[in-house]
Amino acid sequence: MNTLFAIKKATHQHWTASGKRIPVTVLFLQDNVVVSKTDDKTIIGFSKKKLSRSSKPQLGMLKKSNIAYGVRTIREVTGTLEKQAGDMIVPSDVFSVGDIVKVTGTSKGLGFAGVVKRHGFAGGPKTHGQSDRERAPGSIGNRTTPGRVFRNKRMAGRGGNKTVTVENLQVVALNNDTKELWVKGVVPGAISNTVTITKVSDGKFEGLFERSAKQPVIEIVGETIVAETPIAEVSTQEAPKEEVKATEPKEKKKEKAE
Repeated sequence: MNTLFAIKKATHQHWTASGKRIPVTVLFLQDNVVVSKTDDKTIIGFSKKKLSRSSKPQLGMLKKSNIAYGVRTIREVTGTLEKQAGDMIVPSDVFSVGDIVKVTGTSKGLGFAGVVKRHGFAGGPKTHGQSDRERAPGSIGNRTTPGRVFRNKRMAGRGGNKTVTVENLQVVALNNDTKELWVKGVVPGAISNTVTITKVSDGKFEGLFERSAKQPVIEIVGETIVAETPIAEVSTQEAPKEEVKATEPKEKKKEKAE
């Protein structure tokens, strides 16, 4: 199995041992539970809710798996794990540090947007007699033949709020206790949105978070991070600052030379 569900928790920056800054997105893998499984597929339940708010078909599935609470989302994924129905799934069951993953989510909605904001049009000239057409799309039609506007013409309309997939993200840290997964890069959607994490390949992690004398923030032990400071405080860490030596004014240097 190579897929789990998570909530986008936070986006911040972090510095490596050598002082390189990287973007980090924190994903919270909340309550992924095995609802049922077959030889080659697994049905996963994600996020808890009241049992009374579940539909009758869901109640039958949950009762069969001895799950005493409702789940908000039920999805079928390819592959299986060495877990039985009703067992909770932790991040290290599917992912490990260094894996290459893709994250799918719903992008932020922009409401009704013009062509400049929605499609990146440059707009018209600001001079030569026009004063109110800077952000207009321009001509959209054709000649007498075909005498119509083609379908899928880029025009103003509702922007965002679409399913977006970001590929080639790398897992830089994970924690089974807090059920958090850190990926290098940004993922689509707003904070608290649900995203789908899919493992693409096993990658080699080159120690971006290795311990160093300059910034002893995090050390990775096996597949679990051990933080000297809580994860919530890691985001506030500043980049190591180099000491700047004060230089003497040129006049004083001349006096010393005389």
